[in-house]
Amino acid sequence: MNGQMIFFTLFAVIAISGSVLMIALQKISHRIVSMVFSFFAVAGLYFLLGAEFIGIVQIMVYVGAITILFVFGMMMTEHRNIGFEPDPHKWQRGLSFVGVLTLLIIMLYGIFNMDLPNTPQPYIGTVESIGIELYGHYFIAFLGSAFLLTAALIGAVVIARKEAE
Repeated sequence: MNGQMIFFTLFAVIAISGSVLMIALQKISHRIVSMVFSFFAVAGLYFLLGAEFIGIVQIMVYVGAITILFVFGMMMTEHRNIGFEPDPHKWQRGLSFVGVLTLLIIMLYGIFNMDLPNTPQPYIGTVESIGIELYGHYFIAFLGSAFLLTAALIGAVVIARKEAE
């Protein structure tokens, strides 16, 4: 087992554990922390795959923006009075645990018995190749989408300003 497989297993366990804890924990603040760990682990998996750009976007968008959005939502609402009631059907929790455990065993069996080539092929989704494609071949489409998004932002500001007056 090489170092890449060890890190893959570590990141996969952290992502799965964070996801399960996000569902199982009772306090919303603990759920947000477990969600952050899960997002970081997924970003680590992207880095292992050689997709640095997607990993950075994962960190900036999900770990940064979405988590801050949840924290602000938690701060703005009265979440102390809201509790999660226990599930009335306890057998569903056990059945879902058995199903998830079975899926995990099947996935681990498939992962450890994969026949991967020994020579790594270069991944085309690096930052350099995305930049060359975006600013080379698709530059006109990139500029068009930038103008369209700017016009939409200006329109949203104008509409919001008219409603405020």
